[in-house]
Amino acid sequence: MRPWMERFKRWFFQRYKFTKQSIFWTLLCIVLFGLSLYFMNVMANVASYLSPDNTQTPKLSDRLFEAIPSITLLWLTDLADIILFVPTVLLVLTHYRPLYLLCKVLLTWALCNLMRITTIAITSFPDPRAGCIHSVGEFFSTFTLHRCGDCMFSGHTVIFVISALVWTSHGYHRFPHRLRWLAWICLIFVWCLCIGSAIIVIANRAHYTVDVLVAFYVAGGNFYIWTHIFEHYIEGKGRLKDLTRPWGEGPDPRLHIQERERKRQLAAATDPEKNVAVQTHGAGIQMQSLVTEDAGSSQGFSYDTGSNNHTITTGSNNNNNNDFVAAGYQDEQLPTPYPPDSGGKTEISPYSEELQQSGETSIPMQLPGEPYRELHTR
Repeated sequence: MRPWMERFKRWFFQRYKFTKQSIFWTLLCIVLFGLSLYFMNVMANVASYLSPDNTQTPKLSDRLFEAIPSITLLWLTDLADIILFVPTVLLVLTHYRPLYLLCKVLLTWALCNLMRITTIAITSFPDPRAGCIHSVGEFFSTFTLHRCGDCMFSGHTVIFVISALVWTSHGYHRFPHRLRWLAWICLIFVWCLCIGSAIIVIANRAHYTVDVLVAFYVAGGNFYIWTHIFEHYIEGKGRLKDLTRPWGEGPDPRLHIQERERKRQLAAATDPEKNVAVQTHGAGIQMQSLVTEDAGSSQGFSYDTGSNNHTITTGSNNNNNNDFVAAGYQDEQLPTPYPPDSGGKTEISPYSEELQQSGETSIPMQLPGEPYRELHTR
């Protein structure tokens, strides 16, 4: 095998972890999305066949049609889809949980298609665009875009909104903290592009304004419906872990992520303003922790840093809530001390052991068992 193929293979299996469970659920989501897309096309043909002739039936009155001049550049709507959709695909493929995010996007899109199936042909609208093509009755074998009567609601706008929401929910955290200003610029650009693309759809008279607005409501609602389902009923209850948490609990076991984290910690050890260092004597690290099995009792960690005297104390009440008191750690949000399923067990970070063996005198603050989400979204 050629060297570049070896490097690609090594990168691919470092990025993706395939199991029977993750492959099954990903393929199931792809099949469901494909079926929804096909039957939506069938119902769009039915809607086109039943729609009144817009050369004889007057178009519906629309306020934005009166405010926005008409253009005949339908290719711009398809180009807007590509401009928003292709970067979103790249974001999904390079995400630290690509199959999880792919399933979430496909299920959101499939639910939008299902809702569009129920609305597109139930009420016939005269198409707002002159020169559109009517379906002639071959409902199951005709595949085309911009048909007459394909109105309620806008499928192009669904793609715009889903892409923008993916960048909002999963793209923002890909930027390091020092570049969060750039993340905000990207988000503003994405949403401006989304709204601008919707205006292009209206200017082309491809849809009425109400079609575009309903697409915004439906796509946004469905995206956060699936976000709630995944977070509370799948990931929150520890189900489908091969899909939702492919690299397990706590610190990421992948070698390239470990190396990146080790370099980040070594660089951060020299920055006393944003990190709490642990004083060590020689090669040993003195760290005291007290963990009690009783859920109602207190749990604590104490890190003594000499002259800086930084102390982190964690406690839990009857509701198993953690309270953090930190000094010298103001710019970043503190992670919770244990992953959700750790049962309160203390695990020393592998990077601490590596630094201990190398004879380093201090390491940045690393709470044991740093949660999966907190570690990767930074």
